[in-house]
Amino acid sequence: MILVSLKLWQFRNYMDREFDFGDGVNVIYGYNGQGKTNLLEAISYSCVTKSFRTNSDAEAIPFHSNFFKITARFVFDQGIRKEIVVEVVQGEGKRIFLDNSRIQSAADVVGVFPVVILTPEHEAITYGGPSERRRFLDFILSQTDRFYLNLIQNFRRVLRQRNKILTDAQERRYGFRERIAPWNRELFELGNQITEKRTKFLGEFQKELRPIFQQLTLNQEDITISCTPSFKAEYRDWDVFESELEKIQNLEILRGTTLLGPHRDEISFLDNNWDLRKFGSRGQHRTAVIALKIAEYFYVYKIRQERPIFLLDDVYTEIDKVRERNLTDYFEELGQVFLTTSDVDLKIDSELEKKKKISYYSIGSTQGLPRTEKELEK
Repeated sequence: MILVSLKLWQFRNYMDREFDFGDGVNVIYGYNGQGKTNLLEAISYSCVTKSFRTNSDAEAIPFHSNFFKITARFVFDQGIRKEIVVEVVQGEGKRIFLDNSRIQSAADVVGVFPVVILTPEHEAITYGGPSERRRFLDFILSQTDRFYLNLIQNFRRVLRQRNKILTDAQERRYGFRERIAPWNRELFELGNQITEKRTKFLGEFQKELRPIFQQLTLNQEDITISCTPSFKAEYRDWDVFESELEKIQNLEILRGTTLLGPHRDEISFLDNNWDLRKFGSRGQHRTAVIALKIAEYFYVYKIRQERPIFLLDDVYTEIDKVRERNLTDYFEELGQVFLTTSDVDLKIDSELEKKKKISYYSIGSTQGLPRTEKELEK
């Protein structure tokens, strides 16, 4: 899939600007604060109708405006063309149009325009808390498995309802069992299905991940994924699960939250059998995240049979020259890539340069920047 063009109205610092992109590596360069990440954020909105930086759409609206609008045109691998429009109006919410037809739910767009996103903040996948790793899994599976996306949406609804009942029980327990019983059953059924999907995915994903990680580390290191599901094997029997909920009922009420379910799964990455989160160096974390994202690309491509767009935000400032070169070696296989950098002299040392598969875009004012072949103001 290729993002052919992108038009922005009142989005962040872009008042009215249009971009036409190449089908290879698109290098977006300029000084910090000029809008490089904003452009990638707009592409994210085009693919999944939301930002990778914030949960608040209103934050992308300029102070002097009350709306933003993004129009993106894509060409799929089979030649099919699609246009998506995302509009957010202050106080009115979000409107999405796919080929001029109004989309009622943003979830209906997830997976239609596959995308892989790598930013410095994604290092939290390996060194952050368990929720970061679960979010990583959920994003991949939601783009490749519509049934899983529905499972996660329903599970979150069950959690909200069940947690509300637990919180209410702190004040009044009368009728508690009757109110929570149906949500317990849904928790059990949805939790089992999510755990099963995640377990199967991790087994398949590791096959993609290990050779990539080994190549990036010049075969000096190996990575494996370890999963400790909250849903133990014995909990897949309803009577056992119900009995376990009885044991922790008072603790759940005290805390006002559900303590058993896939929202409490722990996923760990082991580098040469050492827990990466606890013992990994800064360089090992960066390498692992790059490997995870490249593996994500190939996994999504394999399942969807459609090349995702790859967004890399300011990644080159976070890695050394060896990892930079190893990452660049993958570019020819990664389809359309969007790479931001504040290094105005950055040169992609790649066969792609010889094949004219690299395009350069200057963001913001070019005053003071070197006047080279890169001065292709769009």
